[in-house]
Amino acid sequence: MPLFRRGGTDDNREVREAAAADQVASLEALARGELPLRAQQRLGEIGKTPGGLFTSDLSVGEFALVHAIGLRPLAQVMGSSVYHVGWQQRPGGFGLQAGGISQELTVVSEAWNTARLRAFARLEQEATLVGADAVVGVRLTVGSHDWAAGAVEYVAVGTAVRLHSAERAERPALTDLSGQDYWKLWRAGYRPIGVVGATTVHYIVAGWATQQAQSGMYASWANQELQDFTRGMYDARETALGRMSAEASQHGAAGVVGVSIVHHIEQREAGAGSGRRDLVITFHVLGTAIAERTTDGRELEVSPRLDLSRDTPRPHLLGGNQ
Repeated sequence: MPLFRRGGTDDNREVREAAAADQVASLEALARGELPLRAQQRLGEIGKTPGGLFTSDLSVGEFALVHAIGLRPLAQVMGSSVYHVGWQQRPGGFGLQAGGISQELTVVSEAWNTARLRAFARLEQEATLVGADAVVGVRLTVGSHDWAAGAVEYVAVGTAVRLHSAERAERPALTDLSGQDYWKLWRAGYRPIGVVGATTVHYIVAGWATQQAQSGMYASWANQELQDFTRGMYDARETALGRMSAEASQHGAAGVVGVSIVHHIEQREAGAGSGRRDLVITFHVLGTAIAERTTDGRELEVSPRLDLSRDTPRPHLLGGNQ
């Protein structure tokens, strides 16, 4: 009996050592922006056995349409990144400000954009492992959590598909378009290049006029625009859209379709008993960059029995607590 117990202990140790080695390898892969080891292995097996059981986030109606237009679902794929935000000095100091200040919190913006890029890079890696030509219906969740103070989360989930009537793509095209919108884009003579986006976080310090409007003698009954906050909203939007457009241009895109804009506003007390209330504005923008496709005589076919008069609702960004 002791011999059997000792053998079992050795086996358990080998299992633990193998698990520890896998964990180290997964952490090293994550540090390189790649997928954990188990995810690579599972998705690699799916890629080796095409035509088997698949999972997807497609609705029943969208699955029927995707199948009819020549897209074969392979697997549900995901990209995720939980990213720690570094220290950022708040502008404006304390007390009254004669003029309002609109300033980007560059450290926070960079954290969001790095998390987005890592999430979509991992989404592309998963799609590549299963042998996909594209990812459709990408749905996003962005936000922060109490259990990870000072961190932001970016998660992208979609369905990897293969095109029946096209040559194998060099790399999968990521898109937040539904299967139906993908078909319409193709019929219009365009192809998706990939998902482009940007996030910007701006801190808006209330100037004297805005402070008076919020807490002065006439604040409760006088209608007036809070111009500092309006200007800050425009600053944040233009920064985000400008960066997304620049990213699309770098990829040689003809345009960006299906752009989603989600913004979140949080009020902050300036502190030191000043009574000043500032704003933190976060803008997330995302869309699919497209380019004209070369005509090679091949078209995606659609069943004449399908009713394409009603659009499938397009996935959108889900705003979280930031």
